[in-house]
Amino acid sequence: MAKRKATAPPARAGRRSKRSKTTNCTPEFIWKPRDWAEKKAISNRVSVLASKTNRGRLVVKKVMRVTPNSANDPRPLEIRAVSQLPDCNRVVKPIFFSPADPDAAQGTAIFEHLPLGDLMAWKAACFDQKNLKPVPESFIWRFFLGPRREERHCMIHRDIKPNNILVVDNGTTYPSFKLADFGCALLYQRQKASRPARCGTFEWQPPENPVINTRAADIWALGASTHFLATGQGPLQSIAQYTIARWNENNGHPASAQNYNPPARYYATRVPREVTPINLSTTQQIARGIAPYINPNRADYNHQYSDELNGWMSQCLRATPGRRPTVQRLLNSMTPMAKDLLKQIGGQAALTDLDFDSGP
Repeated sequence: MAKRKATAPPARAGRRSKRSKTTNCTPEFIWKPRDWAEKKAISNRVSVLASKTNRGRLVVKKVMRVTPNSANDPRPLEIRAVSQLPDCNRVVKPIFFSPADPDAAQGTAIFEHLPLGDLMAWKAACFDQKNLKPVPESFIWRFFLGPRREERHCMIHRDIKPNNILVVDNGTTYPSFKLADFGCALLYQRQKASRPARCGTFEWQPPENPVINTRAADIWALGASTHFLATGQGPLQSIAQYTIARWNENNGHPASAQNYNPPARYYATRVPREVTPINLSTTQQIARGIAPYINPNRADYNHQYSDELNGWMSQCLRATPGRRPTVQRLLNSMTPMAKDLLKQIGGQAALTDLDFDSGP
């Protein structure tokens, strides 16, 4: 196979000045419910609010359940988790939290509104809906570097997926990415690593699922999200086709599916994981039977990315947990190489907001 090197993307959506925005001291957020009106309901617990007193100001309101815990902490799990993290440019943290709101069994958190949305919505709006353009390789490298750059005190997220990565406009052509929703997070403990845990979003979890209380499971999910940016889908076979096949084999749900509620989660867990190489030419994709795709919502062929990007993604998506790179290896080996490639592609602007920046 001919070696494919990283190259500059042909055209970028929303190109703007490469000068970074000036960072000013943000005043303390004061929550007054009467000053806000619901603009959009995202789910029954999450909504976008518009300020009645500051035109154009939006925030996100999230109502969280309080679950029993050994420390008898009255805060929801997500709030307890993010409170153990340093303030940094890689994690979404609330700007306000109201305990026992709307009742003792719940709490209400307020977050800054990020208009570019999550990874899935951003890809759809900026690329899929614009002649099915591929996501530029420089953007994918920045994502790959982004969510794993923060120090998490050995905290594992357990629900890394495109919907939990938010895209941030930093004032340059090159967006930043932040990890959100720590509602499934857990401090890593060796004694819990081999225990099954049915939480998070199963189709974005590794083949060893439900054994996900490990850093290796988070690494796989990071690779899966990278795979999504490059191909438009996660690294797994069709859940619908797998469900039909298993149903026909068993004349109904397999017995083990009864351990999942609803049983559909069983199929998302068990569907075979399948990694598509992202450094193949059109001819190579045809020869391997990968493409052309017969789908009006995606390009006929996958974009050909560099061997370097394909190599690191593929390592993260190895079936055996112990063969995946550690966080330290990503930081020490992948990060310097990726930064060199980014500088070649876009100069200093492509490196904006990549250095880890934490508060006191």
